[in-house]
Amino acid sequence: MHGNNKKIVFFDIDGTIYLYGRGIPDDTRKAIENLRENGHMAMLCTGRTTSMIFPEILDVGFDGVIAGAGTYVKVGEEKLYEEVLDNDKVCEIIEDMRKFNIMAIPEGVKNIYFDKDLMREDYISIYKLYKENVGRNVVVIDDLSEIIASKVSGVANYGADVDSLVEKYKNDFNVVFHGKGFIEMIPKDYSKAKGIESVLKYTGIEKKNTYAFGDGMNDFEMLKYVKYGVAMGNSSDEFKSNFKYVTDDFDKGGIYKSLKGFELI
Repeated sequence: MHGNNKKIVFFDIDGTIYLYGRGIPDDTRKAIENLRENGHMAMLCTGRTTSMIFPEILDVGFDGVIAGAGTYVKVGEEKLYEEVLDNDKVCEIIEDMRKFNIMAIPEGVKNIYFDKDLMREDYISIYKLYKENVGRNVVVIDDLSEIIASKVSGVANYGADVDSLVEKYKNDFNVVFHGKGFIEMIPKDYSKAKGIESVLKYTGIEKKNTYAFGDGMNDFEMLKYVKYGVAMGNSSDEFKSNFKYVTDDFDKGGIYKSLKGFELI
């Protein structure tokens, strides 16, 4: 599929179109539906790997997905690329996380893995959400040699030595901090922006026709890369200060109002 005037919009998931326990606002669903009806493309662009994307999110209807913070890209039925970490590297990270008192969450295309023995009590509800929504993809870590992951996230426990982990892997991974002790280790050569670049090359859509919505630091490069990068109203003030375009909160019509303002719907 190629086009000169077709617009393409990239949507982060968490905090942008969806929130744990809140789901997806009806006006966001309608806005994305209208966007596609008008001949434009809607793409997920998420830190989640494909194994972690709930059916209720996919059911909204998208033209493709950039998943795992740019480690996997698919447009329609065409997979453009997929990054898989060496298992030896994944095992090393898990062992270090255990040593530093961090629960490892390796994330792959087919499975999400939990080092459940180190799971904080306040994270159990999120774990249960994954079990309820993508249960067949959820694996409790047992045999490290069987893990197939594209990136590794972690949840720091009390007294965790996150600094030592970051220092050891700083040359191979970009580490994103999400608050509440949640960290995301993304292979250095990958980002949401890299994923977008590959999509534009494949579709022939010009950069002047690109839009993106996000709310967190793993969205920073994405929002800077596209022509119109929009920060969600529920982002931190520090994050919002980096961008010309800021919309309302995800559950206060943020997506709908912004797409309407850009005359995409």
